[in-house]
Amino acid sequence: MRTPASGRSRRQSDAWRLAALCAPLGLMAASPVLAQQQTFRVMPSVRFTETITDNAGLRNAGETKTDWITQISPGLSVDARGARVTGSFSASVNAIHYGNGTSADSTNLAFNGRGNIMALENRLYVDLNGSVSRMATSVFGARPADTVTGINQTQVSVFNISPYFTTRFGNTGSLQLRYTQGVSDSGSTAMAKTTSQSWALSASDPRMTGRLGWGLNVLDQTSDNSASSRQLKQQTARLTGMAQVMPELMLRLIVGAESNNYRISNQSSSIYGAGADWTPTPRTRVAATVEDRFFGTGYTLAADHRSSQMVYRASFSKDATTTSNSMLSPLSYADFFFEPLMRQYASLYPNVAEREAFVRQLLASMPQGQVYQPVLTNATFLDKRLQVGATYLGQRNSLGLVVFQSLRDSLVERDFAVSNDLQAGSQLRTTGATLTLSHQVTGLTNLNASFSSTRSRNEGLVSQSSDSRLLTVGVSSRLTPKATGMLNARRNEGSYSTSDYTENAVIGSLAIQF
Repeated sequence: MRTPASGRSRRQSDAWRLAALCAPLGLMAASPVLAQQQTFRVMPSVRFTETITDNAGLRNAGETKTDWITQISPGLSVDARGARVTGSFSASVNAIHYGNGTSADSTNLAFNGRGNIMALENRLYVDLNGSVSRMATSVFGARPADTVTGINQTQVSVFNISPYFTTRFGNTGSLQLRYTQGVSDSGSTAMAKTTSQSWALSASDPRMTGRLGWGLNVLDQTSDNSASSRQLKQQTARLTGMAQVMPELMLRLIVGAESNNYRISNQSSSIYGAGADWTPTPRTRVAATVEDRFFGTGYTLAADHRSSQMVYRASFSKDATTTSNSMLSPLSYADFFFEPLMRQYASLYPNVAEREAFVRQLLASMPQGQVYQPVLTNATFLDKRLQVGATYLGQRNSLGLVVFQSLRDSLVERDFAVSNDLQAGSQLRTTGATLTLSHQVTGLTNLNASFSSTRSRNEGLVSQSSDSRLLTVGVSSRLTPKATGMLNARRNEGSYSTSDYTENAVIGSLAIQF
């Protein structure tokens, strides 16, 4: 994909944001006082990848072109564990060369990380998190299986910095005041640069009388979009009464109020709801909340259970959200497959820090849309989502399955949702599933396979649809204590509008840690 003239300045801006986020972490970790109580690992690496494909642009049958695509990705992983700084990040610069010239050579940044800094002893903290990745510009186009094929993709960056003050009162009470500033951007008009800031006050005393307690949450958030002259505003306040009816069960009653200007004119409404938190065993947790909101009934249900060999996770929710919030959602691609991959590569990388760095680099190179398919939009939207995952972790085998379905509606006027998949008046339904299988052949070699299927439909005024299926099989082996080689073959096929495409590719890569 050819980079527009503004792409270089946009990448430079992302690099400065990344430096600004990482600088406090690096400076604090490097201080002599902190170094005495801090575990700080820096692991440079480089990955060489060669992709041979028979349809580099994911075009129709009569327009396919083969190519040899070379990618060199020097990277850096940092892991900090200590009393004052915790967190990790991985970053790489990806230089891409197209041997047959099916696309212009390019360079892009990949980044994923989060961290926490204690600036003042047990009082003042700073949370940092960010992501820079390539994703599909539209769900109604050809779905690329990687970051180097197809033209339906762009680079999306999301960064947040959030200082907060916390203190305790009484025996069980706590208070937190948090300020969050975020910026998100993409190389596509589907999601222009957006800056947001919010103030949040949270106070609670769940055991004020032993069994009865209370909670208070207040939020004031604003969002500015470079594609619109209007500033979106949202204010919410909730008061929660809590009752610990059993040691493993807490019930909640919620009252509150909210207002926003999503529909140009301000709209205000009351909030009424109830919830429960159930922890029958240390390995099982269930939390549920149902509320009457300005958009109707909102709800959040989250459950997870762990046994010696199985991990189950499920969520069912209906809430207002944005692209940047959904990209940093807790049930992401990495959360579902990080643990199985850590288990899979345990014998190849006995050192946990080296293994985590390799796995994070591996996840960064995978198309996250296989499991979770964000939609690029300037709008705040209503997302009704069901997501279920199960992972089996055996002695030499692991098997993971994730299934999801979402229905998204724009909550704002057309001026915030023009030129993207989620225009005003549309309903975007996406259904998908991913199955992964890994088998440990020897202590140094693994066989891997995955299959994913995704279907998107616009059920509003505009008729749009797309389907995609991706099958990948391969082998990975640790060649030396610092080098791992991988060889994969894939089949990518799908359809959108009136077009169909198929692609076959062989991908070889060599990852070296220093």
